[in-house]
Amino acid sequence: MAKVTVKFVVKANVEKAYIVGNTSNLGEWNPKKAVLLNKEDGVFTTSKQFEENTNVEFKVLADKTFEAVEKGVYGEELENRTFTATKGLKVEAEILSFAK
Repeated sequence: MAKVTVKFVVKANVEKAYIVGNTSNLGEWNPKKAVLLNKEDGVFTTSKQFEENTNVEFKVLADKTFEAVEKGVYGEELENRTFTATKGLKVEAEILSFAK
């Protein structure tokens, strides 16, 4: 199966942002293996390769721990973010708050 590159673009008001998810290149839900995003002009980005049509789930962290996981505007728990990897996909997320 073909590999495709997916670009992540995250808007968040933190010093550092990470993504962790259900695939090996996103740490397999181990926050210690979360991917540090690059910060450019107040936006965090990275690109990762996935097998085409892979179903990906992820969360954004402000630190390499689930104690710093993204939350909703009122501090509520959020469902995992999901997408299916396709060629040229750009996954965008705006994080309003974090657990810490």
